[in-house]
Amino acid sequence: MSTGIWRAYVMQHRTFFGGKVTEIPTSLHCDPRGMLTAIEFSGYNFQAVRAFVVTAPRGTSRGGHAHGSGRQLMMQLSGEIGIEFRYQEQIERLTLTASNRAVLVDAPVWALQTYEGENPSLLVFCDTEYGPENYVSNP
Repeated sequence: MSTGIWRAYVMQHRTFFGGKVTEIPTSLHCDPRGMLTAIEFSGYNFQAVRAFVVTAPRGTSRGGHAHGSGRQLMMQLSGEIGIEFRYQEQIERLTLTASNRAVLVDAPVWALQTYEGENPSLLVFCDTEYGPENYVSNP
């Protein structure tokens, strides 16, 4: 058991496109043993039915589509993940980092993720099963 200093940080959240995109607060708990990042998404009426991890070389862009239905919660695991969102001819951008880690995206918001920093990786939770017919390529 550690007797070191324990610190906790809680991220604030913003919304875009009338709540179609919401930054989800994460709490970081740090002590000499390392860091634990907690995320609570029960207050967002979100129940994941699948998850996947995306890793990509620095500078690579992935995504570039929307979904016809469902929601995705994207959480930065390492590196930096720049995300461009498009909805009804509006564009917003944010970067997921160690201090700003998660975002909940509703359909039909289009999103393009660009992977930067050291070993960038993204954990994605979805509340719908996979179906290629649910993808919308045009923003």
